[in-house]
Formats: sequence, structure tokens, C-alpha cells
Amino acid sequence: MSKFSVKKPFTVFVAVVIILVTGIVSYTKMTPDLFPNIDMPYVIVVTPYAGATPEKVENNVTKPLEQRLATLTDIKDLQSVSNANYSMVMLEFEDSVNMDTVSSDILQKINLVEGNWEDAVGTPTIMKLNPNMIPVSVAAVDYKGKDRAELSSFVSDTLMNQLEGITGVASIDTSGILEEKVNVVISQDKIDKINNKILASVNSQLASAQSELDAQKGKVQQGKSQLADQQKKIDDGKAQLEKAKAQLEEGKPFLPEEQYKEQAQKLAKTQKQLSTAEGKIKTAKSEISQAEGQLKTAQAQLDSQAQSAREQAKIGDKITTDMISGILQGQNFSMPAGYVEEGGTNYLVSVGDDVSTEQQARNLFLFDSGVDSVGKIYLKDVADVFMSDNADNLYAKINGEDGVVLSFSKQSNYATAEVCENIQNKFTELSKEHDGLHFTSLMDQGDYIRLVVNSILSSLLWGALFAILILFLFLRGIKPTIITLCSIPISIIFAILLMYFSGISINLISMSGLAVSVGMLVDNSVVVIENTVRLRRQGVPAPKAAVAGAKQVSAAITASTLTTICVFVPIIFTDGLTRQLFTDMALTVAYTLIASLIIALTLVPAMSSKLLANTKETEGKYYMALLDKYKTSISYVLKHKVPILLLAVILLLGSIYFSLQKGFIFMPEMSSPQIQATMEMPKGSSLEETKETADAAIKKIETIKDVDTVGAILSTGGMMGGGTTQASVSFYIMLNEKMEHTSTWVADKINDVCKDLKGLVTAAGSSTGDFTTALGGSGVSINVYSADLDHLQETAKGISAELAKVKGIDEVESGIQESDKEYHFVVKKTAAMKRGLTVAQVYTAIVDAMTYEDKATTVTWQDNDYDVVVSSEQKEALTPKEMKNLTLTVKDADGKEQKIKLNDIAKLEEKETLKSIGRDNQSRYLNVTGTLKEGYNVTKVTSAAEKAIEKYDLPKGTTIEFTGENETIMDAMEDLVLMLILGIVFVYLIMVAQFQSLKSPFIIMFTIPLAFTGGLLALLITGKEISVIAMIGMVMLTGIIVNNGIVLVDYINQLRAAGTPKKEAIIEAGMTRMRPILMTSLTTILGLIVMAFGSSSGTDMMQPVALVCIGGLIYATLLTLYIVPIIYDIMNGEEYKHLSDEDLDISNI
Repeated sequence: MSKFSVKKPFTVFVAVVIILVTGIVSYTKMTPDLFPNIDMPYVIVVTPYAGATPEKVENNVTKPLEQRLATLTDIKDLQSVSNANYSMVMLEFEDSVNMDTVSSDILQKINLVEGNWEDAVGTPTIMKLNPNMIPVSVAAVDYKGKDRAELSSFVSDTLMNQLEGITGVASIDTSGILEEKVNVVISQDKIDKINNKILASVNSQLASAQSELDAQKGKVQQGKSQLADQQKKIDDGKAQLEKAKAQLEEGKPFLPEEQYKEQAQKLAKTQKQLSTAEGKIKTAKSEISQAEGQLKTAQAQLDSQAQSAREQAKIGDKITTDMISGILQGQNFSMPAGYVEEGGTNYLVSVGDDVSTEQQARNLFLFDSGVDSVGKIYLKDVADVFMSDNADNLYAKINGEDGVVLSFSKQSNYATAEVCENIQNKFTELSKEHDGLHFTSLMDQGDYIRLVVNSILSSLLWGALFAILILFLFLRGIKPTIITLCSIPISIIFAILLMYFSGISINLISMSGLAVSVGMLVDNSVVVIENTVRLRRQGVPAPKAAVAGAKQVSAAITASTLTTICVFVPIIFTDGLTRQLFTDMALTVAYTLIASLIIALTLVPAMSSKLLANTKETEGKYYMALLDKYKTSISYVLKHKVPILLLAVILLLGSIYFSLQKGFIFMPEMSSPQIQATMEMPKGSSLEETKETADAAIKKIETIKDVDTVGAILSTGGMMGGGTTQASVSFYIMLNEKMEHTSTWVADKINDVCKDLKGLVTAAGSSTGDFTTALGGSGVSINVYSADLDHLQETAKGISAELAKVKGIDEVESGIQESDKEYHFVVKKTAAMKRGLTVAQVYTAIVDAMTYEDKATTVTWQDNDYDVVVSSEQKEALTPKEMKNLTLTVKDADGKEQKIKLNDIAKLEEKETLKSIGRDNQSRYLNVTGTLKEGYNVTKVTSAAEKAIEKYDLPKGTTIEFTGENETIMDAMEDLVLMLILGIVFVYLIMVAQFQSLKSPFIIMFTIPLAFTGGLLALLITGKEISVIAMIGMVMLTGIIVNNGIVLVDYINQLRAAGTPKKEAIIEAGMTRMRPILMTSLTTILGLIVMAFGSSSGTDMMQPVALVCIGGLIYATLLTLYIVPIIYDIMNGEEYKHLSDEDLDISNI
């Protein structure tokens, strides 16, 4: 390869130009992001269950769902929470699962269950947990000259339409928007006035009818009196007639016969007249009796009609929210009905008309009262119609002033920085378009990402400059330095080209890989150029020196490159977050080193053959003095091997012990110019108290140094309209561009100044803090499992008490929530059925009786849409006693309305109920948590907690498990330890293949513990714990540090093969290879120096990698020049045995 490059340098030049052009184009098409795209294998299934208690939700929904979902393949963990009104099941899958297809598998399992659910259970919602759900940008909007209502209208009607079209934006949430609605409030006063009018009219009509009836009754009584008088007269006449008959009979003997007959005839005629009169009286009496009956019936009918009329006159029974809502919906209706044709032209026929003004709404006809004095009833007659807004329920402030806050979420296939840039560009465009419109950034991940990437690029550039300085000092010439320097930009651009085609984005991890590699990029070129310069000094012509210089070391640098790369190969055996996070770094480092190897074997020889034609460099006197001192010291060391080795072992064991005493962390804190904080209010706090507390918090936060902007928005907890809600406030805090303190300092200050407030304010200053917390929580976490609820709660309390005793624990939560009070109506089914009612009908009636508001329709007035909400007059919340005395208006089996006292058909029971029920892998559990005091390490405290709780006597059937942040850290550490072990094995095998020996690679392997010693000492000196990031540094060291040993041992073997005695070969190899060893180590060290000791955002997260590599390289490089010779001397005899080409010559056989 080197020979070809020297013969055809322009071919190499063309290849380099192609790489540079395509690499630069690739870079321009790549957009930065904070982290690699992390596919989180989590799915949440939320199922609403209106009106159900947590126990009912658990038994009817959660358990059946868990049983089905547990049969899914590759499921790792299954957790659930059963709350009032809804169930939430959380599934964690293995990383190998295709999350794009898992939803359909879950849906199939749900379909097998939901057929058995009752009607009250709603349709489950399947949500895949995605980092893109988190807002990428939050901004406040204000418009000079517009009040809150005008601003809200502008944002809703104009601004949102333009913002939603931004490329890459998935959704926009608004806070602080003033929303108006049309209120139709039924007025009992107005209804009473109408009732009084109707009743007055009805009473007047009833009084007139009664008066007429009474007159008729008087006439009947008068007739009866007259009949009585006539009857008396007849009775008197009959008595006189009988007396006259008796006298006539007594005087018969004395009267002439004709006179007697005449008198008898007269008496008979009188009697006949009396009988006729008496018959007429009987008839009249019968008629009067009949009239009395009719009058009685008429009175009864009048009484009944009066009662009915008075009941019907109570229009309040007709005026309900449902009735008015129905009329509003029916009247606010407009719909095309079709087309008619006339004269060859089609005309649209529409039916109906919208309610287009507030006056039209007020004048909406309801019904005719049927009373002339009252007439038709309109909406304005029974209800108040007015506009209102939600100002009292809003809280969105920017530096204490009201405003509108916008939160942007991005689409998953777009980079965060790209979307944020699009948003900012749109803001600029809109600000120019609308004079007075202004946007204030409260959170912008794009700015932070650019800050981090630029910081790492700065570290990379400074590292490259330092590497160039080292090259110049050692090579002592411009030409060799320029040749070697070319490997840095070309390797990086080549790596970027490979990154582009393998789908790796520009992010914190991949860019850190480039920054870490920048010092190593020149290693291969340094070895080649140093060997070429050495040959030139020996008088070898430039072309031959260029070819030989590369060829002689090609095997060594290939092996050293492979050893550095191979330590990342075991990442394929890890899973979870470790693999997703650090695959980008592994590939980036591999790409850069492969590129540097290719350049060292092609471009460097090609340039050397031309640029080193006239080189006359000689060794510097300082370097020669260094070589003399080394020769003296290595001779001494080879005579005193045991003390040196013993000291190295003591330092290794000591560094391991003291590092372990500090504990482990997941990621170091990373400063950010943006801070987020939350404020949780105590249960039962009013909205007004929450606002006042938030205002006080803003004032306190604004006094803190480095704080520039404070935004706050109100949110409430709870889901599905059920369960306990709790008000909280989210704060977005932007810091000054030139911060004097870290974001962690500012966050601690926020927590301190707000500690006396009624609400608990929590701020996190590290941008990795929320990330780690989201993965596994924070502090010590213990799950307690038991099927017995009493044992579960008892054990949780006991574990909490033990945990509270552990040193470093601050506050402990047992996971046992306060029980909620529940009022439960038990319907008396027999009593209800007698009235023709089912339990479902009783439930509906109770809901109707307790519902005072109903959204009827939406109207458009003056080009604005408003919801029309119909409600009864504001009432106090029902007390249990009032609930029992509720009067329900229901329809019986015949469809007739009837009023029933709820107490007659249902019994009210009061009981305690759990707020929520947690389950893990189909077992009930409680989560005991403990927060840490300042300055304590979670792994050390968790270890102490494990020892303390080991002694706790668990009830039968009860188990505990430590989870949370410690588990996340330890899982990652296990993966990295596996990577480390496999990496060491792979490094050894590669060296075995190179040296064709088991012994020589074994000698070189002693440099690895030396590197670990230096890395751990660097962490101890700088006061940092062992983190996942630091362990990545250890993995890298494994591959880097053996390179020096390879160069050294390889040259010792070459000298011994040429016949040089062992000790002379050891000393000469050390002196000859000191320059490339020091050059490669120093370039790598200085390439990392800015990252190790820089204070800018981005470098602080990857700082442990740089510290570990620098510490390991400094310590191991110095000792490699002594320890490797010692081990080589111990393990090798004076005679050097190897197979030469002559030994394998078979031509004479």
C-alpha cells in the first residue's frame, strides 16, 4: 500500500480530495442533537372506567389485561396502577423488540379481554413512550398594545395557524390563552316571576269559575227552599182537606144529598189538585238533587283542574339544562339540503339558520305558556345570557407579567436542533411581519445542543493544536509536522462521511468520540513519520525511506489500531441504555482510527517521499540528555525489579480501594443555561393559594444572580376526570449568557430561597439529572411485594422505619397513601323495581341530579367561535345528608314521570378506599423511597440500606427488591465490566496473532492495570466518582495503552532476532522507541486536556473519559518504559527462539 502510494501520489491526492468534498457535504446535511436517537421499549395502556373505585378497576380491568399482556413475547417487565376511574398498565420490552409493530400485538391481546368488560369501561389507549413527547422549545408571546383578551385571540386565530406549519413541529400546546364562552344560566328569580304571573292568571280564572259555580249552588239552595215552602203548604192543605172530609162525613146526615155530593166533589177536586202539586214538587226535588250532583261533580273537577293548573304553571319543572341545550342545538342549525333546478341553473337549498348574535340567543323561543297575560316564553325570560372567560383559572407569567406560553414538540424523524432553528426562524419572520409582536425563549434545546456541540468542537480544535505543538517539538521540523498534521482533518472528515452513511447524527456522544480520538489520530502517522525520519537520518533516500518507514511498522500500527477498536466490539453483547448511548461513540472512534491508519499507510508515505527529500534534522540536545537519563534509570530498574513491581501493585490496589469508597454514579452533572423547576402544592390548596405562592416564588427566583428570565405555567394532576387532583406550577428559567456560576449552583439557590414557601419548589441544575431520574428514579427505592394487603402495608412501614435509620437518608416515603373517603349508594333493588326502576336508571338519575352544566352547542359571533354552556345557578357542593334527600325525577315503566326520594330506594354507605393500587409483574406492591442528603452517593447509601434491611424479618409470602437509580447504575456497570473483560480478551488475541506468541502479548497486558491505576488516581485527585462515562474511559484505555507496549516489545524482539543480547535489546528498544511512545501519548493527552479541564457545557459530561485517559496515559506511559522491560526480562531467557524464513525453507527436502 505504501509502495503504491509513493509510486502514484496523485491517485492518493484525488482520493483525499474526494473524501474531503463528500465529507464536507455530508456534514452540511447532518443536523445536531443532544443524544443519539434512543428507542425506549416502553408502552403504556390507559383504560378509562368511569365511576369505578381503584379496587373495582383492579379486579375488572387491570388484572384481566395483565393476564393477557403477560403472554406477549420478549416482555421484560409489567407494572400497573389502578386509580379511581382509570387503569394504567406499563410494559417494558426487551431491546430487540420492534416497537413499530408491538402496538398491533398489544391491541390483539386487548381485543380478547374487552368483550367481557361492562359498558362503563372505555376504549383503551395505547401510548409508546417516546423522548419526542418532551417539548423541545418553550417560548412566551407578547404583543405591544394588545391586552390579554386581544393577545389570546391573536394567538388562537392567527398565530397558531402559522406556527403549526413549521417543518418538524408535531404539536403545540398553549398556556395562558384567555378563552371566552357564552353562558346560559337558568335564573330561578325569572322563573319565579313568570310562575307568579301564570299563577295569578290561573287563580283569577279559577276564582271566576268558582264564583259562577257558587251562584249555581245558591240557585239550587233557593229552589230547595221554595220547594220546602210549597211542600209545607201542600201538607197544610192536605191536613185541612182531611179535616174537611171528616166534618163533611159528620154533617152528612144533616145535609141534603145534592149539597153533600157537591161538597164531596169539591173536596175530591182539591185533593186531586194537591196530589198534582205534590207530584210536581217530587219532580222538582229530583231535578234539584240531580243539579246538586252535577254541581258537586263540577266542584270536584274545578278543584282538580285548579291543582293541575297550578302544577303546570310551575315552568321551573320544564326549564332544565337538557331542555334548553336541546333547543339551542336544534335552533343553531344550518345544513344544505340539496339542489333545485330552474332555467337550467342549479340552486343550493339550505335549511335552518345559525344563532349569529347574542341578541338572537336571548330572543330564542322556548314554548307558549298558554296564558294570555304571559304569552310566549323566550330564553331571556328564564335565563341570563352573558359572556365570560377563564381568566380566574389561568396562570402563565413571564417575569411576573401575564402572557401566553407556547410549548413545541417535534416529529420523531426530525433532529431537535433543526426543528428549534425552524421555530426561531419563524419567530423572526413573524416579528417582522407583525410590528410589536415579541417572542421570549424560556427553553430551547436547540440552543443548548449548539452550545454543547460548539463546546466539543472547541475542545477538538484546541486538542489538535496542542497535538501539533508536541509534534513540532519532537520532530523538530516543519515538514514532518505538516505531514503528520494532515492526518487530523482528513481522518475526522473521513469519519464524518462514514457517520453520515451509517446514520449517526452529530450529538454529544458522537462528537465526544471525535474529541477523544483527535489526539490518537496522529499516533499511526507519528510512528510512520518518526521511523521514516530515522531512516532518512541514516542516509536512506526519501522514496525508499517513505516506503520502508511505513512497511516496517505497518504490522505494529495495524495491530495497535485494532486493539483500540476491538475494545468496543463487546458493546454488541450489552443491551439497554448502555448500548444505545455508546454505540455512536464506539463507531465514531473506530471510523476515525481506521481513517488514520489508512492515511498513515498511504498519504504519509506519499507526502514523505516528496517533502523529506532534503531533510537534515538531527537529534536535539535536550532529547539526547533525556535518553541518557533513561538509559541510566532503566539499567538500575532492571537490577531492582521486586520493589518497583511491589510499588506498582500497592498503587493499583490502593486506587481501587479508595475509588470504591466514593461509590458510583450514572452520569456526571452537566451545566446548562436553562433550568426547569416544579412547585407542588399541598393537597387541598386552592387555586388562589397556588397562584400567590407561585408569584412569591418568581420574585425570589428573580433575585438570584445569573437568572435572566423566569416563566411559569399552571398545571393540575389527575387523569380522566377522576381521582384526586393537585395543582402544580412548572417554571422555565433562562440564565444569563455569561454565567458566573454553574446551573447546579443556581438550582441549589432556587431550592434554598424557596424552602419557606407553602409549595415545595424543586429545581435541577444538571441537564443529565432529569434524564437519569426518568430512567430509574432518584435516591433509594425498594419495592415490597405481598398478596396480603395488611402484610404489605405493615412491611412497608417497617422497611421505611429501617431505611430512615440509614446514614445519608433524608426523607422516607412508605408508599402507603392516605385513604380517600368514598360515599357509595347501595340501590335497594326490590324497592326500585316496585317503582319500575333499574340500578342503571337510578345511576343516570343521580348523575343528572348532580350535573349543573352542559355544553349545548358552538356559535360563531363576529368571526369568533364560542362554546355555549347551559347551567343552573351555582350551588354549593352536596353534603352527604343532602345527597340522601335528593329527589329524583324519573320515568317509570309506563313512561310517566315520577318524583322519588333517593333515600327510599338506596342506602348511602361511607367507607375508606385506596387512592391507587400498584402492581408489578401481576403482584401487588408498595414502593418505599428515600431521598439522599447533600453529598451522599446513592450506591453507597443503597449498599448500607441493603445491610440494614437484611436483618428485617419479613412476613410469610412477602418479598422486597431494590430498584431505582442504583439498579440503573449497576446494570450499566455490569454491561461495561463485561465490555472491559471481553475487550481485554480481544486485545490479547489480536496481539497473539501479531506476535505469534502467547508470552509477548501477556507481557504487554501488564500495561492495562497500570492504565487503570492512573485513571483511578486521576478521578481521586479531581474528586470524582466512578461513573458510566468514566468506565467508557477505562474501556478505551484498554485499547490505547497496549499500543506503547506493542511498539516496545515488537522492537525488542526485532533486536533479539538480529542477535542483540536480551538486556542490551531491552535498553536499546526503550531508547529507540521512547520518542514515538512519548509523542503518541502526549498528543493523546493534550488532545484531551481541554475536555478534561474545560468548564463549558458539553465538556463536563465527558470530562471523566478525558480524566481517566489522561491519568492512565501519563502513569502507564511512564511505567511502560520500566515495567514492561522488567516483566520481559523476568519472563524471557537469554536465548531468543523464533522461526526464521530459512527454518521454513523446504526447497532442499
